[in-house]
Order: sequence, then structure tokens, then C-alpha cells
Amino acid sequence: MTKMVKRAYLVAAIILLTVISPLYGETLKAVATIYPLASIVASVGGERVKVKTLVPPGASPHDYELRPSDLAEIRKASLLAMVGAHLDQWLDKALKKEKKAVFILTQGLVLEEGNPHVWLDPILVEKRIPALVDVLSRLDPEGAAYYEARGKAFMEELEALTKRIRKLLAPLPCREYLAQHGAWLYFGERFGLTCLGVVEEVPGREPGPRRFMELVKLARSHPRVLLFTDKGENPRIMEVLARDGGGILVQMDPLGDPRDPVRRSLVDLLFYNTWRIVHACSRH
Repeated sequence: MTKMVKRAYLVAAIILLTVISPLYGETLKAVATIYPLASIVASVGGERVKVKTLVPPGASPHDYELRPSDLAEIRKASLLAMVGAHLDQWLDKALKKEKKAVFILTQGLVLEEGNPHVWLDPILVEKRIPALVDVLSRLDPEGAAYYEARGKAFMEELEALTKRIRKLLAPLPCREYLAQHGAWLYFGERFGLTCLGVVEEVPGREPGPRRFMELVKLARSHPRVLLFTDKGENPRIMEVLARDGGGILVQMDPLGDPRDPVRRSLVDLLFYNTWRIVHACSRH
């Protein structure tokens, strides 16, 4: 059987399972701490799972505080999806009170210095899809075949996305970057970009004068360095660094937004950030 025929059978199976899935019972309720993670759960869960996101667009997951409405959503959910690695530790108190099935994105992955931003590497996400399929299947045994089919399709989509991003970034002369904070470590490593340093080692805490001058010198010695500033963060320090040290300022987005069609899913979000880099580099 050819690969194309296998894919056709897989797509047909997903369509069939999507049509009949409401016959099996109520929709499974899930809560995810951040939107990219909600997108991952939705990509596998499909019509059988309804996912709510706790951290709203524009808010930082690093210092988020749970609201009463969040706690109400958690109580109604069968599954809690979190990143782990201390990114969403503000959920810990709720976990102690509410005994729920939990999916932790970083669990079992090798992290670099505890960096939690694994969702920005499609291959690391792919590694966790079987575990997500497993937990959804245990919560909803009648939907196991449905989750299995969607999980396989999503993994193939992530592999195809990885190849596409590599193809877009490979010819660029801009291969080095300074990041506002450490969100882009795994993305950069996956796609051959070299991180020269992190400006805010603690999110929101700007470097002191001596460290800033070191960064200016570093930027000046790498004239085509990319300066990654994240949407939702104050860009002032990166703008000053671009003015004093040179480099190419690129506004990136690690979290996405369900209201924006170009950042509505994890796949869309990763492709969006890739094009931000391509366009910025092509203008210089």
C-alpha cells in the first residue's frame, strides 16, 4: 500500500469517526493553561473534546493568577493540560483540591536548564502526542480509535511543518539571534538558529547597565543578528538594543491568539513566527 493510499484511508477514518462521535455521549471537557497547549489538545480531541484556555490572549503565563471563573472551569473539566517545568505552577493549589486527569507537556522530555517552552518545537510536541492520545482514551474509551487516528494525523502534520520551516529558514543569512527571554531556545535549535544570549533572564526584569553594554557590544559584532521581542512583553529594552547595537528587530509570538486566523492553531503559530523571521531578514 502506497503512502498516499495510507494517508487517504487515515483521512477517511477521521471523517467517519468525526461524523459518528456525537453518538457516543457527552463531549469531554478539558482545561489547558496556555493557548498553544489548548490547540494541541483540540487537534487530537476533535469533536469529542471541548477545551478551555485559562491564560487569556495578551497575558503572561509566568505570573498568572487564577480567577474564580478559572476554578469553576477546572471543577467542570475531566482533563487538565499543563506545560509543567514551573511555567504554570500557579495551578498547583487547584490540583491539590481537584483530583483530575493531568497531561503535562514537558513530562518525559529532556529540558535544557528547565526551559519549559517545548511547544515551539514541533518535534518535541510530536513526541508527546501518544501520551495525550492515551490519557484521552482512558477518559473516553469509546473514542479511543478516534483519538488514535487524529493523533497520527496531527503527528504527520507536525512532521510536514518541520520540513517546511527548515526549507524556509535554511537559505537565510540571518542565523544568530538575541532573545528578550528564553522562549525560542528549542525552536532555534530545531531549525539551526544560534542563540547569542537572553536579554531578560527573568521575564520582565531588564538587564543592568554593565550587562546591557555587553549585549550592545555583542550585537555590534554580529551585524545581522536577529533581536527577538515577544508580543505581549514590553519591547522597550529590545528597541534600545536595536538602536544602540544594531541588529534586526523581530516581534515574535510564543502564545498565539484564537481571534487571529494566522495564529489560531499551534501549526499556524509556528508558521507565522517563521515568516516573521523570513520577512525581517529579507528587508536587511
